[in-house]
Parts: sequence; structure tokens; C-alpha cells
Amino acid sequence: MGEDTLEFENAKKAFAEEREKFNAEKKGLEWRVADAEEKLVREKQLNVDKQKDWEVACERTNKELQTQRDAIVSFSGEKRKISDEAEQERAAHQKREQEYIQRIAKLEKFAEENVAESKASEILVEEVTADCKWLLARAVPLEFESLELSIVKAAGKLSRKPNGIALLKRALGDEDPEGGDAEPSSQD
Repeated sequence: MGEDTLEFENAKKAFAEEREKFNAEKKGLEWRVADAEEKLVREKQLNVDKQKDWEVACERTNKELQTQRDAIVSFSGEKRKISDEAEQERAAHQKREQEYIQRIAKLEKFAEENVAESKASEILVEEVTADCKWLLARAVPLEFESLELSIVKAAGKLSRKPNGIALLKRALGDEDPEGGDAEPSSQD
């Protein structure tokens, strides 16, 4: 029996050692589980806090984006309005420019007509002067201003006719017998 007791004592001792070892491992495991559970709680809280921060940031970003979208829509409307106004102004400018071009063309035509009339008047004045000299050279007195004015008026009327000067010379009896008009004399 002694051996059995010794074996029993050894087994009891080995069992106690294993139990102690098991309890130590169990305690270590419990501490690790408790530590892991604490970490899990902290991580969950951190995730909840991050989620709240994320939601706040998303809300703020959404508000900013909505504000920017509203601004873009507003600016787009203003741009369209300004573009329409610019197009209307451009069309009005082109219309005014065309009107100015037409006015300038009319004024140029009027100026050309006046230049032509002026040249015709200069020629008429030269012819009337030559005719007056011709009349004076033939001793037709031009003493009165009204007579000069009458001659100028008559010469003006006759000059509008194709052969007006020739008619005036014929009336005064100074026509070339060969059918041509006589040149006004340049005697002074």
C-alpha cells in the first residue's frame, strides 16, 4: 500500500501542479479576454465617435456642395442672362453699324452729286463770265446789276438745256455760219 499511496501522493501532487498551471493559464486567459473585451468596447466607442464625426462631416460637406450647386445654378442663370443681353447688344450694334454704313453711303453719294453740281456751276460761271466778256466785247452795256442778274439767270436756265449756250449766242447773233458755235472771245 505504500506504493499506492506514494503513487497517489505523486498523482495528487502532479494534479495540483497541473491544476495550478491550469488556473494560471485560466487567469491569464481571463485577463486577456477581459483586456480584449475592453479593447472591443473602446473600439466600438471609437467607431461610434468616428461615425458621428463622419456624419457631421458628411452633413457639412453636403451643405457646402448644395450651396455650391445653388451658386452654380445662379451663376449659370446670370451667365445666360448676360449672354442674351450681350447678343442683343451685339445685334443692336450691328444694326446701328449697318445704318451708319447706309448713312455714310448716302452722304458720299450726296457729296459726289454736290461735287458734280459744283463742277457744273464752275463751268457755268466760266461760261457766263466768258459770255459776259463776249457781250462786253461787242459793246453790249452791262451797267445795271439787275441786267447782270437777268443774264446769269437766263444763262443758268439755258445751261440746263443741251444746247443752251448756243441758243444764247444765236439770240445775240453771234453764231458760226458753218453750224458750230462760236468760241467766246477772250478780249478784255
